[in-house]
This record gives sequence, structure tokens and C-alpha cells, in this order.
Amino acid sequence: MTDPANTSLAPTDRTDLGAHGRELILDARHIAVDFKVEGGVVNAVRDVSFQLHKGETIAIVGESGSGKSVTARAIMRLLSKRARIGKGSEIRLGGRNLLSLRDAEMRKLRGNDVSMIFQEPMSSLNPVYTIGQQLCEVLHLHNRISRAEAMRRAEKLLEEVQIPEPKARLRSFPHQLSGGQRQRVMIAMALANRPDVLIADEPTTALDVTVQAQILSLLKDLKAKYGMAVILITHDLTIVRQFSDYVYVMQNGRVQEHNTTEALFTNPRHAYTQHLLGSEPKGSATPIAADSPTVLEGREVKVAFTLKRGGFLNPDFFELVAVDKLSLNLKRHETLGIVGESGSGKTTFGQALIRLIANQGGEIFFDGEPIHTKDRQAMRPLRSRMQVVFQDPFASLNPRMSVRQIIEEGLIVNQIGTNARDRGERVRQALRDSGLPDTILNRFPHEFSGGQRQRIAIARAVALEPEFILLDEPTSALDLSVQAQIIELLRKLQAEKGLSYLFISHDLKVVKALCHRVMVMQYGKIVEEGPVSDVLDNPQTEYTRRLVRAAFEIAA
Repeated sequence: MTDPANTSLAPTDRTDLGAHGRELILDARHIAVDFKVEGGVVNAVRDVSFQLHKGETIAIVGESGSGKSVTARAIMRLLSKRARIGKGSEIRLGGRNLLSLRDAEMRKLRGNDVSMIFQEPMSSLNPVYTIGQQLCEVLHLHNRISRAEAMRRAEKLLEEVQIPEPKARLRSFPHQLSGGQRQRVMIAMALANRPDVLIADEPTTALDVTVQAQILSLLKDLKAKYGMAVILITHDLTIVRQFSDYVYVMQNGRVQEHNTTEALFTNPRHAYTQHLLGSEPKGSATPIAADSPTVLEGREVKVAFTLKRGGFLNPDFFELVAVDKLSLNLKRHETLGIVGESGSGKTTFGQALIRLIANQGGEIFFDGEPIHTKDRQAMRPLRSRMQVVFQDPFASLNPRMSVRQIIEEGLIVNQIGTNARDRGERVRQALRDSGLPDTILNRFPHEFSGGQRQRIAIARAVALEPEFILLDEPTSALDLSVQAQIIELLRKLQAEKGLSYLFISHDLKVVKALCHRVMVMQYGKIVEEGPVSDVLDNPQTEYTRRLVRAAFEIAA
């Protein structure tokens, strides 16, 4: 049933349908998806229609929970057993209605005609099989070829997605690759059988700005090379303008507005579209007093790992210095940003400073107290005062615990709250502070989108009322508008409670809006540091200039 209030800005047909002479390859009409949940039914997707022509990119944008990924999974018929697709839904690929195909027919079609790159490559790749084995499996499913031929094709695919030393990487396991390399492997798997339609579901989430630019450029080149049509699902409007031809804006399971990219960005008509476009991180950090005391100090901190190369009979051990004698001084009320590409040592440095991993040299002081010699037991009394929000909320939230149990666990362990009722109210307040409803206490992590899981992780840290929080890529999986809310939340908490933040990020726009100072890391060293405005507006090193270009010019 079409919503009459919606038809003017989101009619069933595209505004440019048939105007450019391209052949229509995918035509989706009135998609509706419901999920049976405890206590009723959730209408995840309601009356969504879109069209895709050969050789073009359409973007489906919207906040977490808007129904973007569910729409994509409906195309692939990869929804959970609890999902029900509405009777009036139609998804036609090359004239065939995908929703009426038998399971066996759909399996042949997946990977051959339509393929998908999923949001989290570490979750999508099987950790017990090598990259070569997983690529060969995809090739064998749709082609009758020998193992040797499959391996040759797999190597060629890795070469095509610009992974260095592709032959050696075929023998690697997923955990041995960086985030950007794992995403490239996912692209190689999706392109293995040259599909007509590629669905890219948040393909650059949690990647460095430089790697993000490389992945998007790679997709653009491969699309041009093979004449594919691409559906780009993202919450990041900064990449949509450069890489898509047509945009659909989703909210609460509905398309609120759609138009050609240029027209939508130049003249957004729906209030929600205007809200999204106005949600870029803004403002700057509130200045702190010059005599503000130091809360965390690191002096000449070194972290090294002993690694092995060579075979079983001829092992060769060598030392990899991840953090090379770095010093840091964080004041109360201050937010210090640490930026750099994957593998630069940002997270290792942050975790060493709060004694989550051991350091092999240097001194660390928290609130004037030396902690570099403390063992795990001696650190326990300090843990409620220093908290951490990790990069991957799916890995850091226990899948067997409810939201209430996840947030309340820290309160119980640190004996915060007078009784169960008081703790329950603290949990609810932490959820509200993090932009989540307090009615989700009995739900589990898998029931939330990536962005919602990250907010649960933030709520868990905030609930303990710490003095210092290590924020490791806390906004990497969040929508622009939610990023703005989280930035405001962190500012408010900082002002009210005197919090100090060590903010590790690859998103320089968020760093510019939130941080007082910034340190730029590369290969375990600090290559540049200073006030945010100085470093990001007038970078002194070529490496920093490259990071700034990738972050601020991708939307140009």
C-alpha cells in the first residue's frame, strides 16, 4: 500500500527513468519485509521501489536501522527465517522475478548474476580457511574447472583488486590481512564470476580515509571495466556525491526521497534529507585551562612483538616495534586525537597506555600514579576510572548477554549502584545518553545494526562514570547524524564530569570537531603533533597532507 504523503518526493518510478537510454537491469517494486519478534511484528521495509540501469551506480542512504541492508538482503534472498516478504513485492532481474524463484535457482543466480560485498569482512570470511581456499570455493560453485585453474584465477582476482604479492596472499588466513586487504578479498570474491549487479553494503565502514578512497576508486574502475551495475548502501553521504548516479534516501523502512545525485544534493526537498546533509561533524573543542592537571602521561613507551618467519625446520625470529618510544601528555578535560593508517600503531599505543597490553619500555602514569609496573590484579581498582570503547562492537559485546546484562556487568563488578533498581536506572540513563531507547534492555547484540551496537558499547563505558575513556574508532560504524549526536554527547559528558578522552580515529572530520590536539602516527612513530587547527589546516609532512586530502577532498 503506497503512502500518499510520500508519492510526490518518492514515486514508484525514478525521475529519470528511460531518459538516458540505458537498459534497465533491476526493477524492484513495492518491497515490504516484516520480522516476527517477541511481542509483535517489526515492519523493517515498507513499500520500497527502485530501478537500476546497466553500468550505473545507485546509492541507498539512511541512518542505521532505516532498512537499507534488509532491502539488499531481500534482493539476494538472504533474510533470516523470521523475515516475511510482502505478497505484493517484486524484484525483477533481467525480466525474472527473484522472489518467485526456487531455492536451487536462486543459488545459481547468487554470485553469477548478482553478488554482494558485506559490511564486516572479518565476519564474512571464514577464519579457518585460507584466502585461496575461499576464493576457489566461489569459483568451483559456478564453474567446472580444475583446482589448479581455480588457483590461477584466484591469484588473478587478487591481482585485479590490487593486493600486493597475490600468490603469497592465497596461503594467508583472514586474520593475517589488514582491514583494507580483507575488504579487497571480499570484492574479489564478489567479482569472481563477473556478476551483472554488485551490491556493496557499507564497503568502506571502519577503513582509513586513504584506504577508503582506494577501495571506492577500485570499485569505480572495476565497474567501468566490466560494465557492472552497482548498488551502494551507505550512511556516509560524503562518498555518495562522488560515486553514485542516483540516490534513494531511506528512513524507518521507507524511501522518503529519490533523485539524481546532483539534483538531490543541490536541492534536497524532504526534511530528513536536509537533516542528513546538514549532519557533517561541526564545531570545535571547548578550550581548556592552561593549568589543567595531567591525567595520563606516557614517557618513551615502547611496545614490540616477537614474530616468526621461515619454515618449521628453519625458523627466523625477529622483533616488530609497533610503538617506538612515544611520549604523551593528556590533561583533564582534554581530548587528544591519534590518527594514522591501519598498522601505524594507534590502537597498540592506546592499549599500552591503559595496560591492556604490556609495554617493553618506558613509564606510564595515571593521575600521577605510576602504573607501568602494575600487574592485572593491581590495575583492577583503577579500571572503573579508565574505560575503553573498542572499534568493533560485534566482537566486544557478548552475544549471549542481553543489553541490560552487558551494561550492568561493569556496575556489578565495580560495586557501583546501591541496589538492582538503582543499577537498572543507571543502565537506562546510559542508553538514553547514547541515543538509544531504554526499552531495549532484554534484546541481544545480533538484533541491532552496526551503528546501534556501537552505541551500546559507548553506553557500557559511560555507565561507570569514568574519569578517562580510550575511544578506539567509536564513530566508525555510525551514521553522520548519529556521529553528530555522539560528538555532542562526548562534549556534554566532558563538560559535566571533567572527562578526558584519548580519541583514536581515521575520520579526520570527527577529530577536527572533537579534539583539542592531534598526533599523527606512521609505522609506530609520531610524525607530527600539535593543536588540531594547526595540524589539519596546515600539515607539515607529506604523510599528513595525504591523510587530509583523502578525508576532506573525497566529497569534492
